[in-house]
Amino acid sequence: MENASFVRRIFSLVYDSLAIVGIIFSFTLLLVLVNGGVPESGSLGDYSQLLITILSGPVFYSYFWIVNNGQTLGMQAWKIRLISKEKLTIRICLLRCAFSTFSFLFLGIGYFYILFNKENRLKKRKIDSGDDESVVPGMSYGGCFLDVFKV
Repeated sequence: MENASFVRRIFSLVYDSLAIVGIIFSFTLLLVLVNGGVPESGSLGDYSQLLITILSGPVFYSYFWIVNNGQTLGMQAWKIRLISKEKLTIRICLLRCAFSTFSFLFLGIGYFYILFNKENRLKKRKIDSGDDESVVPGMSYGGCFLDVFKV
């Protein structure tokens, strides 16, 4: 399988972001209807809105990666898939979301690395697996090797 290009990954990310914004708007509308208006600052409704905003992305990605064979809606549209040598778990998906967020916050350095990598892979990460050390291509969290490939 050929690795997904930078452009495919970014467009998939944009597509998924639109779906996540729609989810946030839907839950916010439900919260406003249940609350009878905009929640006051410091109220339970205010904290509920914060949780909706923070958790929508990780829940969206984790659900689709686990249930839909490593593909979100955007990944299906751009024909790319998350490949793992081990079964994806909630922990691995949430770690992947966290590392992606940090990469994005640091000017997208992890994403822009793909532009300069001939194999269109994310930065190779060195894993310490007990006594053995190995260099594994792609994303690697908790011993699970992840990369995104064109289908």
